Amino acid sequence: MSHKEVGPEQKLKLVFVFMFFIVVGGVSGYMLLEDASLLDSLYMTVISLTTVGFKEAVELREQGKIFTIVLLFVGVGTLFYAGGLVVQMFIEGIFGDMLHRRKLERRMTRMKDHYIVAGYGRVGQTVCNQLALHGRNAVVIESNPELLDFLKQSEKNYIFGDATQDEVLLKANITEARALITTIAEEAHNVYLALSARQMNRDLFIIARADSKEAEIKLNRAGANRVICPHELGGMRMAMATIRPNLLDFMQIGTSGKDVGLSIEEVEVKPGSRVDGKALKDSGIRADLDLMVVAIRKESEDMRINPAADAVIHGGDVLIVIGKNENLARFDEYVSNKS
Repeated sequence: MSHKEVGPEQKLKLVFVFMFFIVVGGVSGYMLLEDASLLDSLYMTVISLTTVGFKEAVELREQGKIFTIVLLFVGVGTLFYAGGLVVQMFIEGIFGDMLHRRKLERRMTRMKDHYIVAGYGRVGQTVCNQLALHGRNAVVIESNPELLDFLKQSEKNYIFGDATQDEVLLKANITEARALITTIAEEAHNVYLALSARQMNRDLFIIARADSKEAEIKLNRAGANRVICPHELGGMRMAMATIRPNLLDFMQIGTSGKDVGLSIEEVEVKPGSRVDGKALKDSGIRADLDLMVVAIRKESEDMRINPAADAVIHGGDVLIVIGKNENLARFDEYVSNKS
């Protein structure tokens, strides 16, 4: 089993803990060996560790002198080691990283309805790019140190740690998140992460990566709402590009990252909005916004593809529409506000 290397930050924390016990040991030693008061013992411990050379508050006997020598060697050596660590952290920019990380953590504790992306490999980077393209707030969790510098340069909200650990998920404010997208290559980690995330947030929408049918079954059992197989989707797109290339170009509207002026969006109709209870032809979506409704997902039914003009829209329905970007920007408000 490989052991994780302890970094300078963790070492400095251990040094401070060790220094605390040295001070406690010094005070206790003077009180026991020299029958000194608490204040005199603390004074003797401090002037010994700092080597300031002030007058001794206690007349030391032989055992007290030996104890002071030991305290000096241990305490001063620890202080020099702590000083070396501080210098190293300044040179390596670790203090700057610590402040930056604390700033990110404070920002993430205030985030709501955000998206958590576990894994920042090729799939995770694509997911983050698409979320950014649609103006969604995302938090990346990554444990590979080789990707840390890349994450810093991307100016994304990130946490360096193991996404399967509950404390890491809590740092990402998973209880207030809208969705978790796990793109980790290890199938067992994805299953464990989906199971933990579902326990921490019952309303979380979980999308998980799977590279086999067995993993897909396990992820569904663990609580994933959607399971995606990147290799299968990639193969389907390659085949489609060969058989029906023009159809593939159309299907990539809104997902290719290119600004073609058109996008596909989905919006939930709020109960009591101006389109609630109206037929599609009377809703004004086509007449007022020049948008085409290509599908309607009812709360208790499967998705209706190419709905008829007399199909009635109800609150809670999810409309899938295609149209110009500027019209889509008004679409959410249009189906949410009351007439």
